[in-house]
Amino acid sequence: PPFVMELPPYKWPSARIVLHRVYDRCAAFVTRAGTVIFVATVLVWAASYFPADHTELDRVTAQIEQIQRNAGNAATADAGQPSLEQLILRRKRLSGELVENSFLGRMGRGVEPLVRPLGWDWRIGVGVIASFPAREVIIATLGTLYSLGHEVGESDEGLQAAIRQAKRPDGRPVFSVPVAFSLMVFFALCAQCVSTLAVIRRETNSWRWPIFAFTYMTALAFVGAFLTYQIGIRLG
Repeated sequence: PPFVMELPPYKWPSARIVLHRVYDRCAAFVTRAGTVIFVATVLVWAASYFPADHTELDRVTAQIEQIQRNAGNAATADAGQPSLEQLILRRKRLSGELVENSFLGRMGRGVEPLVRPLGWDWRIGVGVIASFPAREVIIATLGTLYSLGHEVGESDEGLQAAIRQAKRPDGRPVFSVPVAFSLMVFFALCAQCVSTLAVIRRETNSWRWPIFAFTYMTALAFVGAFLTYQIGIRLG
C-alpha cells in the first residue's frame, strides 16, 4: 500500500503570539546578556577615562563649540585665537595622551612584553584589550591613540596614513605584513565579543562555560597569532 502521512493544517501565525515571543526573547536578552554587556562596556570605558585631568580637553572642546556656534559671524572672530582646525587637532592629540596615561594605556604597556612575540606594540595591546566588548572597537581605540579622534572608521584615510607611518623605537614600521596577518588571525580565533559570552552564560546558567570558552579561544588565538607572525618574519 502507498505511504500516507497526514499533515496538520497550516495556519498563519497569530500576531499576538509572535509579538509575545519576540518580547519574551528580547526581555531575556536585555535582563541577562544585556546586563553583562553593559557592565563590561562601562569597565572598559572607565579604564580608558581614569585617572586623568580632562580640564584642558574640556576647555578646548568648549572653544570648538563656541567657534562652531559663531560660524559665519565675522564680528566674533578674533585673529589672536587659534583656528577651528588647530583646536580640533589639539583635541585629538589631548584625547590620545589621556588614553595613553589611563589605566587602559598602562595595561597596554604592561602587557607589551607578552604581546611582543606577536609583533604588537603597546598601542595594539591597548586596542585589543579595549575591544573585549566588541572587536570593532579597536578601530576607534587606535584612532584615539594616534591622535585622530575616536570617530574614525576603518576606511578613514588619516588612520590608514598613521598606521603606515607608525614606527617603533628602532625605526621599523609597527604595522608590517606579518603583524597585520597576526592581528587578523588573533581576531578570527579569539572570543572578543562579550555578547556571545553573555549568551553562553544565559543558556548554560553557569559562568564556567563562558570562562572556559574565553580562556581556550584566547589561548588558541594567541598561539595562532604567534605562529603567524614568527613564520611571516622568517619567510621575509
